[in-house]
Amino acid sequence: MATERQVLEQWAKQNPGLFEGLKQAVAGAEGTILGGKPGYNVMFGGGRVQDLSRHPDRVVRSGKYASAAAGAYQFMPGTWQGVKQSLGLSDFGPQSQDIGMLKLARDRLLPLGGLSAITKANTLTPEIQAALAPEWASFPTATGSSYYGQPVKKAQEIQRFFEQGRQRGVQAPVTTASSGPQRSVEDILSSVLGGASKPGLEEANTKATSLVDGIKESLIKSLVAPLINPLGML
Repeated sequence: MATERQVLEQWAKQNPGLFEGLKQAVAGAEGTILGGKPGYNVMFGGGRVQDLSRHPDRVVRSGKYASAAAGAYQFMPGTWQGVKQSLGLSDFGPQSQDIGMLKLARDRLLPLGGLSAITKANTLTPEIQAALAPEWASFPTATGSSYYGQPVKKAQEIQRFFEQGRQRGVQAPVTTASSGPQRSVEDILSSVLGGASKPGLEEANTKATSLVDGIKESLIKSLVAPLINPLGML
C-alpha cells in the first residue's frame, strides 16, 4: 500500500503543470515569490534565512503582526513539525517544502475529493481557494475575505499566479533515464537474427544480411520520399 508521501509525489509527477501552478499560487498569495518563483528561504516580513536544514522557528515582527512563519509557503513551526513527522522529511529544503505544502493542500481539499478536485477543475476555482483559506490566510474565503481577518488576495490574482506556474510546468522539458546507448536498426535486427553469423551457417547469414539491407532501403525511402515530394507523388 502506498504511503501518503508516495501518493503526493505520484500526483505531482503526473500533474506537473497543476503542481507548479499550485506552488506559484500559494507562494504568490503569501508574498514569497523571488525571481518569479517560490522563495524557499523567505521568512515572515520578507527577511531571509540561510540555513534550510530545519525550520528557523523564530518570531518576526512586521507592522502590527508577529509570526514565526517561514519558507515559500509560510509554514508555522507547529504545522511544519507535524508535516515533517507525517511525511518523514529530513530538512526544510525546497523539495521538502513542496511536498509539505501539497500535503496541507490535500488535507484541506478532502471534503472536495482531495487533490483530484484540482485535477478535475484544471485550475483553482473559487471553491477550491475557499477550501484552502483556513490553511493560508492570504487565500480568500467564499465571501472574499481572509479566514483570519488578515490581508487577503483576490481570487483573480491567485488565479493569475496559478496560471504562471502552470504554464511553466507544462513547458518544462521532460527527461527520462537512458537505458543505454542507442542501437541502429541493423544492430537490432542482427541481434534478433543472432545465430546467423555462426560458422556453418553461411547461407543463413547471407539471407539475414539481405533482409537487413531490404528493410534499411525501405525505411530510407519512407523517410526521404516526403522530403523530395511533399505531395507524396513519386
